[in-house]
Amino acid sequence: MDSITVKAPAKVNLFLKVLGKRKDSYHNIHTVFERISLADTIKISKIPKGIVVRSDKPITLDAKDNLCFKAAEAVLKRGKIRSGVKIEIKKRIPVASGLGGGSSDAAATIIGVNRLFGLKLENKALSNIGRRLGADVPFFLLDTPFAIGRGRGDVLEAIRSGNKLWHLIVKAGNKTSTKDIYRAFDRASKHLTPRMESDKIRIPSKLRMDYALAESILHNDLERAVSLKKGVISRISKSLAQLLCKRMIISGSGPSLFCLYRTRREAIRARDVVLRSVSAPSRTGWQIFVA
Repeated sequence: MDSITVKAPAKVNLFLKVLGKRKDSYHNIHTVFERISLADTIKISKIPKGIVVRSDKPITLDAKDNLCFKAAEAVLKRGKIRSGVKIEIKKRIPVASGLGGGSSDAAATIIGVNRLFGLKLENKALSNIGRRLGADVPFFLLDTPFAIGRGRGDVLEAIRSGNKLWHLIVKAGNKTSTKDIYRAFDRASKHLTPRMESDKIRIPSKLRMDYALAESILHNDLERAVSLKKGVISRISKSLAQLLCKRMIISGSGPSLFCLYRTRREAIRARDVVLRSVSAPSRTGWQIFVA
């Protein structure tokens, strides 16, 4: 096998609570991840040496700064592989949107290089590589649609799923920096202290995630920080929530917004309502997905 193609799905955070700042500059969080059908495509091919990363959309100025480059480098080193790889990325997930595109691309690269060279690295080894690349990467290495994330978000517990959830996703406005949003959160919170254990949502892994449960836990502690840094996102969120009569929340550190539906038809109908009701000039720069 000379090449392999791997899907890199996006994620949303159905629930995100920030518990406190860590000594390593990250934050302890409690979150519920959901993998969705919106996805990038990663093609990995063997080459004699080196690592080449190409994307159909701009991602990083220097390829060596791209997480896919770092992921491939780590797996090749771990497997003691002397040849190289070419990584071609077809982007569909908006960059820096709170949907985990970079982390998912990195996870897909880890999986792809491992399979391409028949390394048969165990899940623990792959997760350790992913953890060094980013807090969200281990979730994308976990073969599950839903998971509870603790610690930095990389201590994971899979949740069984029932019926498929559908989402209307609106990426409105410019990309956001996760570090900037967390800094804004810390400033807004002034003296951030760890929250009590009782503040954490408890979802037994044996429970099945379904629409009613997902709707009941929708929450994101970072919404206030995103509002302070990107006030337009807060205004759009409130406007869409009123228009659709739905709870609309930010995924991750934003700026993507989403709401939930029971069926694809309902989500498409909501998308059409947005397209009819919000003028094209007002939607400049928006990307709208049903997933």
